[in-house]
Amino acid sequence: MKSLLLALILVMLIPRTLRAGDNHDSTATQNSLQWKTFDAGFTEAKKTGKKVMVDVFTTWCVWCKRLDKNVYGDPKIAEYLHEHYVTVKLNPETNTTVTYKDTAYSAAQFAQGFGVTGYPTIIFFEPDGTPIDRLGGYVDASHFLPIIQFIGEDFFKTMSWQDFQKKQSGNQKSDKK
Repeated sequence: MKSLLLALILVMLIPRTLRAGDNHDSTATQNSLQWKTFDAGFTEAKKTGKKVMVDVFTTWCVWCKRLDKNVYGDPKIAEYLHEHYVTVKLNPETNTTVTYKDTAYSAAQFAQGFGVTGYPTIIFFEPDGTPIDRLGGYVDASHFLPIIQFIGEDFFKTMSWQDFQKKQSGNQKSDKK
């Protein structure tokens, strides 16, 4: 009887564990983003010329889960990310090894090297792996979309964030007329 109960518990937990696990390679998530592993993501970025967005997360992080659901789950954001970025998930609490600039690092070493001190942290890269910027903490969908547009469309190369925000505010006012 105990072994039957244990088997039943395991059957119920396995699907939940797989959903919450670190297998974020090429499988579609509930929000339709195609999360890649670190190495596969950077390889794809070189081929496609898309920027890379690395979401550094942990499985226990409540804000990471909210980011997945409320931000990446937003259809406008998912569509924009799909069009302009290769999206990568990286859990520094695993024994994953990543290769960056021809050097192998543990996921934790990589995260520490890029100044990750809390979760979630999002790191943006050029297609060749050159770092662009880092965003620490949770940002809601309405604020996240302009950030990924600022980086994704290279506005960061020609104007400040403040000028971009002013431009966006001006565009929104003229759209309402």
